[in-house]
Amino acid sequence: MESIAVAVIAFLLGSMPTAFLMGRALKGIDVRDASSGNSGAVNAGRQLGKAIGILVLLIDAGKGVVALLIGMAIGVPEIVLYISAVLVVVGHNYSPFLGFRDGKGAATVLGMSALMLWQITAISVVVGAVLIIITRRAVWTMAAVFILLNTLTIATSQSLGLIVLFLVLSLMIAATHFSRQRAELIPALTAGDWRRIISTD
Repeated sequence: MESIAVAVIAFLLGSMPTAFLMGRALKGIDVRDASSGNSGAVNAGRQLGKAIGILVLLIDAGKGVVALLIGMAIGVPEIVLYISAVLVVVGHNYSPFLGFRDGKGAATVLGMSALMLWQITAISVVVGAVLIIITRRAVWTMAAVFILLNTLTIATSQSLGLIVLFLVLSLMIAATHFSRQRAELIPALTAGDWRRIISTD
């Protein structure tokens, strides 16, 4: 029962639509109606200001951290922690409170990686910070961050469970992005229009 409770709490924490709630509370808007249409930190920053975008990012990252800390405090098996990590991201990406559509899970995964692999996460985030300054492309910066995160997780001989977990979480982020942007990505990929592919966020 404890394991089930931790998993349910993880999903519910992930389901809290932070950017949407901020948009409604501060400007009476639905952040999904403009820009990328994504209910995440980047889109919140564009519509509500950088400070709010950072706040959304921190809260979304914190959802994963809190879910894992609850499981650790209760002492559930490691596999339950990993399942809970996945469920936090599922809840975030497909919130039942927003018709099963919310963010893409990047901030939430980074929060959990910071708790489990803080050195590797720190390196990946620093590299990401440099890339976002240079490229101004959030999606492709995040792609580079997660490629580096997974590469370092493997290169530093982390446990098989952690390697598999973060590969799965990273693929979930990529799959969510593709499914949300497929109307733009598929024609661009077919035409080989790399400028359009790179600009898709």
